[in-house]
Amino acid sequence: MAGSLARGFNRAAPWVVAVLLLATAWVLADRYLDTGSSSGITIVQPEDCDLNAGPCSADHPAGGTLTLAITPRPVPMLQPLELTLELDPVARGNLGEPEALELDLAGVEMYMGFQRPRLEHTGDGRYVGETTLPICTTEAMTWAATVMPAGDADAARVQFRFVTRRSHSDNP
Repeated sequence: MAGSLARGFNRAAPWVVAVLLLATAWVLADRYLDTGSSSGITIVQPEDCDLNAGPCSADHPAGGTLTLAITPRPVPMLQPLELTLELDPVARGNLGEPEALELDLAGVEMYMGFQRPRLEHTGDGRYVGETTLPICTTEAMTWAATVMPAGDADAARVQFRFVTRRSHSDNP
């Protein structure tokens, strides 16, 4: 009887481990992979508006419009970038005009380090800042630029996505 019990366990053990690994992968993917369906956050995809071509605008769920511009264009890696975020009068009325905002820049396909430049208020709903994107070893990298009032991730409601491409002169 003990032998048949051991044989049954030996047959079932790989399946139990496989199911546990699958469940773990599902939980981790749900937690760490951003599929673009985050509730409460407006996500502007690159196919809807290309930050490499010009500024992109998004409606804030509380009302109003946010417009992000990144220069130079197309958006390069390893070069200084100027970031400009503008809130229209409705957005300013709903969100106020904080002294500064942060723009969280995260790689969508892979972790690219902590990138959260501070955008200083220059008046009339306009915020400016600078950053430099690290180079990626792949030919193209999708970035998520999430607007964070006071650096508070829970207050983020608008995200712009854009793609950077390596030029032939870039060395990984």
